[in-house]
Amino acid sequence: MTPRPYLSWSSLDLFERSPERWKDVYLYGAKIPVNRGMAFGRQMAEGMEHDEATGDAMLDLAMAGLPKFEIMDKEFRADLPDGKKKITILCKPDSMKADMSAFYEYKTGQAVWTKAKVDAFGQITFYATGMYLRTGKIPQDIELVHVETEKDPESPLGARIRATGAVHRHPTHRTMRDVLEMMGRMKRAWREIERISLEELT
Repeated sequence: MTPRPYLSWSSLDLFERSPERWKDVYLYGAKIPVNRGMAFGRQMAEGMEHDEATGDAMLDLAMAGLPKFEIMDKEFRADLPDGKKKITILCKPDSMKADMSAFYEYKTGQAVWTKAKVDAFGQITFYATGMYLRTGKIPQDIELVHVETEKDPESPLGARIRATGAVHRHPTHRTMRDVLEMMGRMKRAWREIERISLEELT
């Protein structure tokens, strides 16, 4: 009865922040507003996925210098046992090794990423957990790669976002405790998603 037969990071993150907003988006099709920063990040993601220039010279220069593994922006699924059932987990890391022993996650934005922020970032833990479920091993080589952006002072009211040219690499790691805690979050959220979906759709 769930709107999608899998749990993604975006669904888990939104559900944990606001079950009501999750219902609006996933059950009733409400659109999530896209701000300038999100649009810029999507522009980079599409350029990386298709190995194409974006037309933004500074962004293209930054993209050319990003570390990459052999698999780019490809989703995979993993099964999380939950009693007699299983929960399908959907992951789509930006770049990963074929054996799932390592991955990169790219982020654009003006905000500074600290070590503590990267170490606590749930999306990375979610993907590491998916890889553990597939391979039985936690990936050992993980990095968040931050493409720094700024408001373009030449655009009216700073309405345009541009890359500064700076790229910051943040190595991080995840432990078995992190993976087990994420599994618990996944199970709790999915049970509630099933319950809410049943109530709303029947």
